[in-house]
Amino acid sequence: MQVIGEIRLCRFFVSYENSLLIFIYRSVYNEFMSDKSDVKQNILESALALFSAKGYEGVAVSELTTAAGITKPTLYYYFGSKEGLFDTVCRENYSRLNRVIADSAVYKANPENYHEDISKALRSLAHAYFSFAFENEAFYRLTMANLYMPCSSAVFEVVRKYHFDQYEIIGKMFQDMANVHGNLIGKDKRLAWSFIGAINAFIGLVWGEEIHNENVVNEFVHQFMHGIYA
Repeated sequence: MQVIGEIRLCRFFVSYENSLLIFIYRSVYNEFMSDKSDVKQNILESALALFSAKGYEGVAVSELTTAAGITKPTLYYYFGSKEGLFDTVCRENYSRLNRVIADSAVYKANPENYHEDISKALRSLAHAYFSFAFENEAFYRLTMANLYMPCSSAVFEVVRKYHFDQYEIIGKMFQDMANVHGNLIGKDKRLAWSFIGAINAFIGLVWGEEIHNENVVNEFVHQFMHGIYA
């Protein structure tokens, strides 16, 4: 009986030690992963500020590391290269922007009521653009600069998919409108590109005035729908 008791006691201590080791390992691992996540996020935020202010070509790797308080090997460990870092900055932020656009580019037909039909859909989409641009100014300034990069540049190769995704999302909304309003048939691509160009111009104008309210949204939609007669 004494031997059995000792065996049980040994098993208890072995089990306790294993549990303790697992607990310690998990605690250390979680802290390590948390630190890695913080470092990576810090690099991304610092890089976004620099790319927005100076453009991709205007930022040196040494500036990126200094701003983030890291070494070059650390940057290369997380992102592989300057282009890899730029790609990650764009992917994470364009994905957020395009989700916002997709959620807002929804047309619910109500042709009997002017203000509840096309106008309402465009106001909702314009409001989403303005809100995102003002809440994420550094990134949105970067997107506007990216629109006009040479086709042969590394930047264009990184961002063109995200831009075309956005055009397709908005083009689909205009296709839905065309199903109800026959005069819009075949114009979805032109309208999508025109809408994005016009709203970016408007955003640039109101940034300087630091104005963002429902009146600005309504003014933009009225201008887009009626042109020079607005």
